[in-house]
Amino acid sequence: MEKDISRKNEIVTIFNHLRLKHIAVNIKNRDNQRIISGFVTKSDSDYVSIFFDSIPDVLPVKNLSLAFEYNRNFYSSSPINLRLLNVPLKSIDVMMPELLSHHLLRKYTRVDMSGDIMRMYIKRLDTPSSEAASKVNIDELPPTLKGLYMELTQEEPDIKRIAEMIGQELGRFSNRFKTNIFKGDTNLTPLEKVVATYKKTFWIGDTDNLNNYVHLGDKYNIIGYEKYFELIKKTLSPDVLEQIRDNYVGRGISSYCMVPVLIGDRVAGVIEVSVPANSPEFKKLSIYDIFYIKGLADIMGEVVVKTKSADMSQEETFSVINFSMGGILASTKNIYLTRSFRENSVVILTLVLDSKEIDVSARVVRYDYIPGENAGLNVAFEFLNLSEDSKAEIGKFIRKFLRISVKDDASGS
Repeated sequence: MEKDISRKNEIVTIFNHLRLKHIAVNIKNRDNQRIISGFVTKSDSDYVSIFFDSIPDVLPVKNLSLAFEYNRNFYSSSPINLRLLNVPLKSIDVMMPELLSHHLLRKYTRVDMSGDIMRMYIKRLDTPSSEAASKVNIDELPPTLKGLYMELTQEEPDIKRIAEMIGQELGRFSNRFKTNIFKGDTNLTPLEKVVATYKKTFWIGDTDNLNNYVHLGDKYNIIGYEKYFELIKKTLSPDVLEQIRDNYVGRGISSYCMVPVLIGDRVAGVIEVSVPANSPEFKKLSIYDIFYIKGLADIMGEVVVKTKSADMSQEETFSVINFSMGGILASTKNIYLTRSFRENSVVILTLVLDSKEIDVSARVVRYDYIPGENAGLNVAFEFLNLSEDSKAEIGKFIRKFLRISVKDDASGS
């Protein structure tokens, strides 16, 4: 799994270790092609000095990156710029990167697949139910939310009843609320686009107070109109905010929020609550009310998953992207998979190799989301405790595939 290091002192320490252990470092261009290879001679908070063997014909000034292997991990840096080049001394200085990303080095070489040469599907979840359960601590929830979550954990939850209970809970805050589950990325309102883009709750606690329309910083993961104007690339001004305030007040809205319904890392819809003004029955939305509505939105996400999953086959077929003795990277259109099989879940995969099915145990390493019209997931699986028979079959398939690939290349296919 890819991890990031952003603290400057940690990054400097890593480069100093490279210097002391004389570990090679590559400087790459924006196309990820190596242009210089050398060794670190100096590292501080501003720049890295590297001694190199030969200077390339072309050396970009901007959008360089550093790449190296260290402690069984592969590291790559965020884009950096050239600071100084000394050809006679064979020394180059580049700016210290703001970010280092790293992942474990792969033990096995991956083979790229194409077409329908290989298929696979998840046969079943093999993680104990206690480990695969939602991360929500049910004991800490309010009584009503606890009842909703308990209903969701049933083998056959009453989806219609849960949706009605969510509506009843939203009715405590306002008689003007609605839930919109997106059918695509088109036909969204401007505020829905803001919430879908930033994946955070839009909240105006008091529509009569201009200060409530803007939320600077990331406190509570709340956003306001500052993100709307950032999205449309226009400058936010007090005059414009006053016009927006007049619109809310004119519609008789005293408080407002739009909460995202998240499925994995994707906004599947929103819950919108408008509190009517001059209504003694309802009060303006506080931050605690927002937290509660977020809990309802999370339950709504589970409802969407349960509803969609009812129409899907348990044997969800994947398109295989690449394959090795250590694991597999595959693609699926089922974006709801993240709720059924969370990261680090152990599953039983069925691999279809030359019309022969092999069951193997695997761990879900990570999900990569594919946005747009062809939205889907790339899922990385790591094989666990392969039997000798499974190893033999997988190795046989890989060798056969590589022989076919070499013949196709030789014939110009």
